[in-house]
Amino acid sequence: MKSHPGGKLDISRATLRTLAALAYQVQPFQVSGGPAWARAEYFDISTEATESSSEGRLFPMMRALLEERFSLKMHFETKDQPVYVLVAGKAGKKPPAGLHVTTEGSCGRVDSAGPPDPKAYGSPGMGLNHLEAQEVSMARFAEALTRVLDRKVIDRTGRTEKFNVSLQWLPDEHQALPSSDAITLPPDTPAIFTAVQEQLGLRLEPGKALVDLLVIDHAEEPSGN
Repeated sequence: MKSHPGGKLDISRATLRTLAALAYQVQPFQVSGGPAWARAEYFDISTEATESSSEGRLFPMMRALLEERFSLKMHFETKDQPVYVLVAGKAGKKPPAGLHVTTEGSCGRVDSAGPPDPKAYGSPGMGLNHLEAQEVSMARFAEALTRVLDRKVIDRTGRTEKFNVSLQWLPDEHQALPSSDAITLPPDTPAIFTAVQEQLGLRLEPGKALVDLLVIDHAEEPSGN
């Protein structure tokens, strides 16, 4: 998604499910219901507001556009849904290579001459097959895994420290990330569930929890432009 000064909005190759998630500021896995094409067909959107739109007005503009072009009607509800639970694994003889408790001075030096990188500390930087983060809490890391796995991940590790995290995995078709950025990895790189266990000393277990959902009640395929 790209927004431009003056209220112009460009989105390429997005399903209605993804568009609705963007417009209502939820994750795609939280959008349910609707016809099958809402999850399978891709759309490009380019629109320009009649008057300048600030970032705060961008999402209401998107919602109005979806209502107009797709006759979209939705509602929020909370349901018991499958989730993943992030828990501590068994302690091994060696500390996990990709997870380190943050100590004073463990972050890189910040160049005072330039603006700080917002992804450098506290916010995970992710690609299709890797995740790097510094000074991140387990709760924040669970949020990042939620984006990777397209299912809510709940932190129950009991760890309250901040961590430096480095995770690499072989992606599969069930993973959904907004970025296609990928790094070259060895062919024997494990899938993400094994990678979390082997590289971080943690485990992802199936569970159930209440999740806020955005339900599509009605949608129609747009015609023409």
